[in-house]
Amino acid sequence: MIIEIITTGDEVLTGFTVDTNASWVSLQLLEQGWQVRRRQTVGDRMDDLTDVLRERSLIADVIIFNGGLGPTSDDKTTDAVAQVAGVPLELNSDWLANMEQKFSNRGRVMPASNRKQAMLPQGSTVLDNPIGTACGFKLKINNAVCYFTPGVPNEFKQMVNEQIIPDLKQQFSYGAAVVRRYFTFGISESSLSDMLDPLCWPEHIELGYRSSMPIIEMKLISQHADADFDTAEKQLLSVITPYLVASDYLDMPKRLAALLETHLEILEGSTCGELLTELAPDMPNLCADYHAHLPDSADELLQHIQHHSRLTLAIGTAKEQRYPIALWDGIHGWAQTLFVRTLDVTLQRRIIAFAAQDMLRRYLLKQPVLGDYQTLQRTDSSYRP
Repeated sequence: MIIEIITTGDEVLTGFTVDTNASWVSLQLLEQGWQVRRRQTVGDRMDDLTDVLRERSLIADVIIFNGGLGPTSDDKTTDAVAQVAGVPLELNSDWLANMEQKFSNRGRVMPASNRKQAMLPQGSTVLDNPIGTACGFKLKINNAVCYFTPGVPNEFKQMVNEQIIPDLKQQFSYGAAVVRRYFTFGISESSLSDMLDPLCWPEHIELGYRSSMPIIEMKLISQHADADFDTAEKQLLSVITPYLVASDYLDMPKRLAALLETHLEILEGSTCGELLTELAPDMPNLCADYHAHLPDSADELLQHIQHHSRLTLAIGTAKEQRYPIALWDGIHGWAQTLFVRTLDVTLQRRIIAFAAQDMLRRYLLKQPVLGDYQTLQRTDSSYRP
């Protein structure tokens, strides 16, 4: 199924308004198994609106058209739809009454210009807007089922969640794709591509990559929930498992909190509270301290925390982009010093804070505590039984 999103508005096109609606609805659709194939933005010129709608409705199966349903003269979506569909505009008396009631409830008389928002293309189906005055509407144009929605984010989101997605499920459930997400750490996007792209994948399987430092997210997308997807997933996991930190969703702090059955103590040096900031909201029993003079080597940092009786995770003092990290469970200890290549200190701290969380994750899952990273050089390590 080909789904496209068209956003309208000079304010979006010029950058005065950031189009958060398109990215939000793309993610909502992906979680339902539908990947958006194309997104584009047009201004408020009638010719541009009609051209894009006429062209894309011949190609797409579904179009979500966002914006241009207001009462002012620059809101031209409804007129453009009627022109492309070749139908007249008709007064929807039910929506007019709805608007008049909303204004009455606020102790106001509805301005005459709002009447425009009750003029809908003949044959369209109203999409309710319980918040604002602009109803959405649905209309089949050429090949595409088109949903026309207001641009106000809270109105748009409620319409998508309560009406558009349920309607799509009813009409296109047979075409829903299978989508799984995988999050890797310690390997580059290009290295993953070198290993995965040459492999043989079923024709309807797609691989997607997204770099979001310090994570590389991968998506496995299939238009069919069949044995080919299971085969493709096994092939993917056979390559990425050494670097895999989560599937389906990331949220490392929540995952660690669910695994942790005891108190955790944190000592932070050069990361300046980055680790604590990430973990604290999900770990109410966390005990944390900042130390300006923690050791700058793995072995010395491990020695420093050996007197602790509880599970302790420590990040020491960085020296020339080398950060020591140590984990002590009261009996055993592991430590490593990792060299971070970037000169961006803020990014260094994020990467090392995540590496510390990965050490804890590996320990809690009874995996080798020290990961085999390609993008982080281990300059020394220590283990105390």
